[in-house]
Formats: sequence, C-alpha cells, structure tokens
Amino acid sequence: MQRSWARYVATHQSVSGLFDTFNELRSAQKNPQGSIAERHRDLVRAAIVFTAAGMDTCLRTLMEDALGTLLSRDSKARGAFKGYVLDGNKRFGGNLTNTTKKAIAALDPQAELIGLYVQDTTAASIQSPSDLGRCRDALGLDSASLSDTKLRNHNDFFQARNEVAHELDLIEPSGKGTRGRRHRVVTAVGRQCDEALTLVAEFITATAKTVRSTQRPSH
Repeated sequence: MQRSWARYVATHQSVSGLFDTFNELRSAQKNPQGSIAERHRDLVRAAIVFTAAGMDTCLRTLMEDALGTLLSRDSKARGAFKGYVLDGNKRFGGNLTNTTKKAIAALDPQAELIGLYVQDTTAASIQSPSDLGRCRDALGLDSASLSDTKLRNHNDFFQARNEVAHELDLIEPSGKGTRGRRHRVVTAVGRQCDEALTLVAEFITATAKTVRSTQRPSH
C-alpha cells in the first residue's frame, strides 16, 4: 500500500499548502477580517480540486496494488470480481471490444483484466458516494465500517467538487450587483477536504489490514 499512501501524503501536503497560502495572504491584508477577494477564495476552490484528484489517484493506485493479492484468495473481493466478469456488464456483455480481447489473450490475463476492472470501477474519476461504494466493494472492504450512510455523508464534498471542476463555480447572476460565483465558506471547505482525506486514509488502512489477513499462513 506504499504507493497509495505516498500519494495520500502528497495530497495532504498540497491541500494544506493551499490553505496556508490563503491564510498568509489574508494576514498580509490591511484588514485581515475584511471581505475575502475572489482570487483568494480561488485557493480554497483549488483545495477542493486537489483533494478530489488525490482521492482519485490514491484509490486507483490502491486497487491496482491490492487486487492481485486479494483476488488470489476466496474473499469478498474475489466475489465482486467474478460478478464484474459474469454479470453481463458493459465490458463483457455482447460483443467484446478489442481492448477486452487483448486483455484476455495476454500472457498475464489476470493482470490485464484487473487493469480494466480498476478502470471501469473508478471510471474517469470518483465523483459521488456511489463511486466510493464501488471501490469499497471491489476491494472487499467491510461495509459496516465504510457503510453507504458514511459514504453519503461526503455528498456535499462531491457536489462542491463537481461545481468547481465542471463549472468553475460560475452561476448566472440573478440581478444587478449579484455575485457571478458560488459563495464558498472557507471553514466549511476546510472541513469537507479534511473529512474526504480522512476517508481516503481509512480506505488505505482497511485495505492494508485485509491484505495482511489474506497473507497469513493457514494452519
């Protein structure tokens, strides 16, 4: 799990650095308690995007590194993988794409299929609690400690992530003098990013624990 943890640490440092820069700029103002300039608030928006990007790369790397071990055992992860292959999803239902055929015909087809599995599970990026749930299930993690309810608690983060990443937080002005950007409360964004990164750490530690348990010699 070293690669995913290293990415987690790098993400945490980058996001913390953005908030540090924001605080330094605010402190340097004549009136640090005054209104926040949009150029300063953009640092907070960037923190949302950095956190989301870190979540993407951490969980994708986690799956790439852990599934080879997890799928070699009779585990929840193995059952989820079998379901992915056998349940007629878009990848394996109907005519197979050339990419899928090449994976099956490869010298190490399992490694290639795991790559497709990770790609299909994480899609282009993780944008919702349901995407997190697919990652959890693919890794065979305990749904009690990473419950759907717990994952849905991060819906406000994903909403913010999508509004910033897809729309730059732009809104249609409702009248003369109104803002053209969504208002972001700095403390609320800090909490959202912190909780999202804490969740990523929970995914990594839970997966490491599961991998260790599968590697213990049987008696």
